[in-house]
Amino acid sequence: MEKIYYLDNAATTKTNNISIDILNKSIDEFYNPSSAYKQAISVKNNLDNARKILCDLLGGKNGKVIFTSSATESNNMFFMGVHLRKGQTVLISKAEHPSVYLAAHRLEKFGIIVKDIPLEKTGAVDFETYKKMLDESVALVSIIHVSNETGIINNIKDICAYTKKYNKNIIFHSDGVQAFGKIKVDLNVLGVDLYTISAHKVYAPRGIAALWIKNGVVIDPLLVGGGQEMGLRSSTENYFGAVSFAQIAQNVILDLDKNNAKVLQNRQNLIDLLRNSEIFDYIEVNESENQSPYILSISVPGIKGEVLANSLERDGILISTGSACSSKKAGNRTLEAMGKTNSEVIGSVRISFSAYDDYDINYIAGKLIENILRFKNII
Repeated sequence: MEKIYYLDNAATTKTNNISIDILNKSIDEFYNPSSAYKQAISVKNNLDNARKILCDLLGGKNGKVIFTSSATESNNMFFMGVHLRKGQTVLISKAEHPSVYLAAHRLEKFGIIVKDIPLEKTGAVDFETYKKMLDESVALVSIIHVSNETGIINNIKDICAYTKKYNKNIIFHSDGVQAFGKIKVDLNVLGVDLYTISAHKVYAPRGIAALWIKNGVVIDPLLVGGGQEMGLRSSTENYFGAVSFAQIAQNVILDLDKNNAKVLQNRQNLIDLLRNSEIFDYIEVNESENQSPYILSISVPGIKGEVLANSLERDGILISTGSACSSKKAGNRTLEAMGKTNSEVIGSVRISFSAYDDYDINYIAGKLIENILRFKNII
């Protein structure tokens, strides 16, 4: 079987073997955490310990972690749960993941005003324009921490601090799905009220995510029933998922600096090989100085990104054209907001790395170059 180089880790990551060990142990810890006997209480204690571990890793001791089934659920949960009144304004960046962008704009049918914050050419939020958008009607702001499309890192600390200085009652959320476990995250420093994280982006199983909620922030539950998750998310807890998430995240963050150095080296080596090749005049690297090393976005005007990705798949290289949650839709809202031409948007691909895989960067670069030259009819 040919070697497969999986480079779509922004979509999902390969589950760490630790989860298999936890699953085997969980077979004997099948008890419902809501039951009253000692075995169930032991399971509940383990679940609460997983919650505490994630809070500590986030630097979020001044809040609580609510487990959900996905980041999409977490994002929908707070948008539908915060107490907004007709006529109030919600501000979101144009770079938001669809689960934030669409959940926010759904509020418009309830009389909530939703405005999109423009981006700079780098893909970061246009901070100066954002400042001018703040007024007395703004009640909620959501700005992605790390772009799932380009890897650009927004300065959440400064943006949130300015927002709170303008009006301390504005609720500030950040989608940290591509940040947690990949860059340093300290919610006490960032100052946010709500923060979303997801397990399957950090080598833990799918079907488990979390919404961190700062103490004092009140939201209504999206799901009602048995009152689990402090009454904010009813349904029997995903015990295996939660304890796996916490333990694997703990290991990933322990390895954070080492992982980042490895991923950055792979990313830079790939960029250098492309820059020193005959195709560099035909591509554009979509990046900035404040950039996650895990994501590389490039545009190849004149070639459809989908065609390039499909061709590379035949060479054992798996990449994407952008967010897996919106890959079936035309266009790319983030790149369009960065001022990219239609040809650049259509010709964009996303390469996203894992810290726990080994890559033959020379082979990957060679195949990228070969395919781009072929489609450009240069060879």
